[in-house]
Amino acid sequence: MPKDLKIGLALSGGGSRAIAFHLGCLRALHDRDILSRIKVISSVSGGSVIAALWAYSDDSFGNFEKRVTALLREGLTRGIARYTLCSLETPKIAAAVATSGVLAAAGRMASIGANLPGLFGVSWPCLTEFGASLEAPLPRFASRSTAFERYLHHGLFKDKRMADVQRESLGIVINAAELRTGTAFRYGSKETGSWRFGTLNGASPLVSQAVAASAAYPVLLPAFDQRLEFSKNGKSDRHRVIISDGGVYDNLGTSCLIPGRSTKYSTNVYDIDFIISCDAGHGLPEGDVIPYTWGTRMQATVSSIFRRSASQSYGQLHDLAKTGQLKGFLLPYLGQQDHKLPFKPSDLIPREDVITYPTDFAAMTDDNLKRLSLRGEQLTRLLIDHYQPGL
Repeated sequence: MPKDLKIGLALSGGGSRAIAFHLGCLRALHDRDILSRIKVISSVSGGSVIAALWAYSDDSFGNFEKRVTALLREGLTRGIARYTLCSLETPKIAAAVATSGVLAAAGRMASIGANLPGLFGVSWPCLTEFGASLEAPLPRFASRSTAFERYLHHGLFKDKRMADVQRESLGIVINAAELRTGTAFRYGSKETGSWRFGTLNGASPLVSQAVAASAAYPVLLPAFDQRLEFSKNGKSDRHRVIISDGGVYDNLGTSCLIPGRSTKYSTNVYDIDFIISCDAGHGLPEGDVIPYTWGTRMQATVSSIFRRSASQSYGQLHDLAKTGQLKGFLLPYLGQQDHKLPFKPSDLIPREDVITYPTDFAAMTDDNLKRLSLRGEQLTRLLIDHYQPGL
């Protein structure tokens, strides 16, 4: 395999489980002198946390690994809670919740009043107009997600912006989803935007903003609600955007690495001919959980959608390699069924030891951290040795 390969690395979502698994994958890539050859990293949710920790520092891999390990042991949940309940963000969040509640109630009352036919023999056009004005609530200016962003800003990334990548010749794309249009919203070291709105004007976004948006899992964290100015086809316009977890659109993060994408229709286009896609997904469920309650039904639904989307992406990688559009790919997959591996090392961390770890950002025990990261490292080494020994 030629050393001048243009390699793209995709780091999937999956909360802290993904961070730990990807840490092992990166360790294997570093030990094989591949990590420094990566041209662009595309990341989602938990993958975006570790991607940003790597891309926006210039310390050694050993020190980077210590920082990631410390973060996993502490967990991000505590930081989110602290900045939600005990920070300058707290009164903003309370005001936002109160305001949105009052406006929503007022809108409903206005709508009810306007639709009461002939109430006291009087028409109510003023209520109709008032209710229509409240149909789309004012932007949510503060939430648990903005507290999350503040925690990432003060604790991890400070004032670093997307353009401030510290690793030489490395590009980065942090993937989110824009919910109004149902499209990808990509924060990039090269540019930020969406094909529907164009590229973002002004200063490069803060890394903390990009990571928080990419990891704003809809069930737990509200979307970011902003008005931003974009340029498209030589024209600038302001648009209201609702930005949420990147896994809503593409939980693997491979879609922006696919060859042949046009700058006319896509942002953050890179010339890539080899993809390493690290997937921290659970894989096929064992069927021992009955999705009976609302929470378990929603979790099973989301997991099924993500898994189906990932399967389609796997098929696309195979097709691109078969047709020569990619020179190859590697797919270290947490949920890989061990008996389907090309060979099985005697010390392999088995699938069943890690597959039940939840998708959250809670503090991680040393045992879980070791098992998740070691499986990522072992699978990555195994696949390189078997399929791409010259990489």
